[in-house]
Formats: sequence, C-alpha cells, structure tokens
Amino acid sequence: MNIFEAVKQSVTTRQAAESYGIRVNKNGMAVCPFHRDKNPSMKVDRRFHCFGCQADGDVIDFTAHLYNLKPKEAAEKLARDFSIHYENMDISVHWQITCIC
Repeated sequence: MNIFEAVKQSVTTRQAAESYGIRVNKNGMAVCPFHRDKNPSMKVDRRFHCFGCQADGDVIDFTAHLYNLKPKEAAEKLARDFSIHYENMDISVHWQITCIC
C-alpha cells in the first residue's frame, strides 16, 4: 500500500483537523481555517467541505491546504504525525515514527 492509500485508510479529516487544533463540534462542523469565518461553515468527517469558500477534499488535501504543502509532503506529515506505516517507507521516516527522540 502506498503512502496515499495508507494515510487515507488510517486517518479521517476530522481526526487530522482535531489533532491540528481545529475545533469540530458534535455535528461535525468547524470554523473554516481557509477563509475569514466566524461561524462553523465547514463539514468535517472522512472528507471535508466548506460551504463558505467551497474548499473540499480528503485528509491529504486538508493538510496540504492547512500547512501550504504539496500533496506528498502532506501525506508524509500525516504518516509521521499518526505513526502510519506504508510500502517503500524511507528508513529515516520509519525511525522517526518508531523511536522516541
């Protein structure tokens, strides 16, 4: 399984959003971090969609947009942050995930 498949199967956008400091209410709505938003306008679950700015995508798209990363960089960040193992994983990334530094 490649990094993109592994990440998408292992973590939801909601889990990533909450881990990265986005408050998601019990209905799965959050204040959108991608535009000036005062009221929750972004639905967050497996994927995300903002009804205000129309931002939409999966967990990798969300992380890439939030941190201004390319998709592969976002997938690698998610793999590190959520200790996700994947095929062809660089040994240095594996070491960072499995070791307490």
